[in-house]
Amino acid sequence: MANKIDFRLIVITDRKKCKSKPLEEVVRMACLCGVKAFQLREKDLPAVDILLLAKKLRKLTSGHRAKLLINDRLDIALLSKADGIHSPENGILPEQVKQLNKNLIVGKSTHSLKSALEAERKGFDYIIFGPVYRTHSKIKYGKPKGLPELKRVCDKARIPVFAVGGINPERAKKCIQAGAYGAAVIGAIMKSKNIKKTVNEFKQCLGSL
Repeated sequence: MANKIDFRLIVITDRKKCKSKPLEEVVRMACLCGVKAFQLREKDLPAVDILLLAKKLRKLTSGHRAKLLINDRLDIALLSKADGIHSPENGILPEQVKQLNKNLIVGKSTHSLKSALEAERKGFDYIIFGPVYRTHSKIKYGKPKGLPELKRVCDKARIPVFAVGGINPERAKKCIQAGAYGAAVIGAIMKSKNIKKTVNEFKQCLGSL
């Protein structure tokens, strides 16, 4: 497992936040700046469009030795030859994924200590925990969990924990100090006017990408 999770920053896609830039261009720039992991998460698109986008991003990420994770869609992960799948809280289980491809990375979104530890027991390779800070994209998951709750999860979990929810470089540093292995971000990269500068700031705060 350890050699699979060779990244500290997961960039989660949201093409609606890219404004004037195409999503592929944002991913290409982030790849050039050294980002090693992306999660394709465009839940409102039809399956055929997600697959088309996944194949485009697979070409980009492969060329830069970056990992591509597909949110919730095992079929699309397999068809696009992605590196893994990210499962929502009530999503697919690792044993179901490994039956089809034992090499796929399987991550899980969690919003409590109980669900984080359950994910570990079920064999997930990493967990994303949050929202740590208030952010519009995570409002439906309730109030921010805060750094103390993140620390509780990190102290108990033995698999990598990625903090999510309103994470910018300064906050990423605080999450690392609380015990997080890394950070998962959406707006910080999708909305960035200077991707190179933003990625470099994350690299300094996380220790590596």
